[in-house]
Amino acid sequence: MEVEVDPRLVSNILTQLRMRNAAECAFRGITTDYQALLKRSLELAVRNGQLEKEARELRAENSSLLADVESSTQAAATSQQAAAAEARAKELQEELTVTYKDKARVAEELVSAGRQLQIVRESNEAQAREAAELGQKLREARARAKELGEAVERERQATALATSELEARAADKSAAEARADRAEAEGRDLAQRLMEIKAKEVAAMDRVMAECEGMLANARQQERAAAADRAAAAAERAGAARVAASALTAAGTRRSLPTSALKGMAGLLDGTMGRREAPQALAVASVVPSEALRTVAAHDGGCFALAFERSGGRMASGGADKVVRVWDASAGIQQSELHGMPEMVTGLAFTSDARALVAAGSDAALRMWDLTSGRVRHTLTGHVAKVCSVDCSPMQPNQAVSGGTDRCIKVWDLARGFCQRSLVCHSSVNSVRVSLDGSMAVSGHFDGTLRFWDLRSARVANEVAGLHTQQITSVAIGLAAGVVLTCGKDNLLKLVDPRTFQVQRSLRAPGFSVGTVWCTACLGPDERHVAAGSSDGTVFIWEQAERSGAVVRTLKDAGAASVLCTAWSPQGTPLVSSDKAGRVTFWQDRAA
Repeated sequence: MEVEVDPRLVSNILTQLRMRNAAECAFRGITTDYQALLKRSLELAVRNGQLEKEARELRAENSSLLADVESSTQAAATSQQAAAAEARAKELQEELTVTYKDKARVAEELVSAGRQLQIVRESNEAQAREAAELGQKLREARARAKELGEAVERERQATALATSELEARAADKSAAEARADRAEAEGRDLAQRLMEIKAKEVAAMDRVMAECEGMLANARQQERAAAADRAAAAAERAGAARVAASALTAAGTRRSLPTSALKGMAGLLDGTMGRREAPQALAVASVVPSEALRTVAAHDGGCFALAFERSGGRMASGGADKVVRVWDASAGIQQSELHGMPEMVTGLAFTSDARALVAAGSDAALRMWDLTSGRVRHTLTGHVAKVCSVDCSPMQPNQAVSGGTDRCIKVWDLARGFCQRSLVCHSSVNSVRVSLDGSMAVSGHFDGTLRFWDLRSARVANEVAGLHTQQITSVAIGLAAGVVLTCGKDNLLKLVDPRTFQVQRSLRAPGFSVGTVWCTACLGPDERHVAAGSSDGTVFIWEQAERSGAVVRTLKDAGAASVLCTAWSPQGTPLVSSDKAGRVTFWQDRAA
């Protein structure tokens, strides 16, 4: 450590030294002592420097020692703290050990809780899945319950309707039984009177026979009489012979007459019998209806097809709900339902033996039901587009024809369920029917042409081009003479003679309009009347006999929609119509 020297001290020392030097010159001894002292002072100064250095080192060592002492002191204090800390550490270690144990226990409990949580989570997931499945089942059950409720409601309504119908039928049955009893009594009376009449006729016949023999004897005696007498006698014999012949026919008795008498009677009757025309088959007279017997909401979305069996006892209807319903035609009561159509029903036809029913559908196929079992016997495929119409042969119960928008007419073998032949057309087939003798098919087309097909040669026999200015919606064939009725989208109905292929008559009426391409017109069984439905819900009836072509009646039910189909029972009544709302109406005469 360096010592700072005061400059004033040095100056004083130098002054003293100079004074001493001056005195030394005077006093050499003093100078020698002075020099010795100076040397000693220098030595001491050196020693002082060394000492100062040592002092500095000592001070540094002292500082180091002080630091060591302080550090020792701190170390001592730290050792005490360390001891305390060690003790505290031991305590903490013990607490840590306890904590570790608690932690281990908590970890085990946490692991156990985690396992339980996983189990609970899995259970919750399973319960959630079960809840979702149960929810889905619940929704399905609710939907099913709703459907069942609706079905029950429909069944209830159907039951109520059936009950009312049964009550009505029971009342009708009671009335019919009463009428039957009266008719039976009247029949017995009539039978009794008839027997009396027959007995009288037999007695009259005997008298006539006796008179005939007398007349023959008189004729032999008067052969040479005058011509006037012979003519008078001949006239008298002719009258007697006619009476005798009628008596013989009524009594049903075959008694032998003399050959000469038979020859005489034949000669007398030749004049009248030779002028008679050959008798024709009598058709059932059409009964023009005046009121609705019954209206039933039968098909959702519209009823597009109606058909009667040949006897007229049953009728079938089909529509957009893919269901075919079979009805008791006289009472207008549903008998059964036929299912199996995947699409809309567009045409219906009973086989000639009434054992099966064939339906055409918009799925390009036909289906044939056994009416006894109600099951589908055949699915007839071969058309490539919608089948619009079907008809069964009146002569062959196993033959049917169909036509569709694929411009084909197909002839089907119903016994084996396959197509016998296909007839290719120039236009879509909207309607097809089979003639009364089963040898010909008549088709109405989109191009307004009526075509006649020979089913034996599978060729066009004739066609009436341009019959309608728009498409033909339906074709019908009469049951009496086989006249062909067409209905067109041009609001005209035309009657065509199948022998000459000439139009006999065109029918129209103010307010009559064909609403859709499904409009089907019909002929009465005696071909005297024509019926067709209009777009305003009215059914028009024309009388086409004697070339009148006048509308004789219009029928309209409350709430009726556009009329799609009409069909006339072969029994003469009822007339049935169906509309776009799916309602089927049975029309009858008020007096019936």
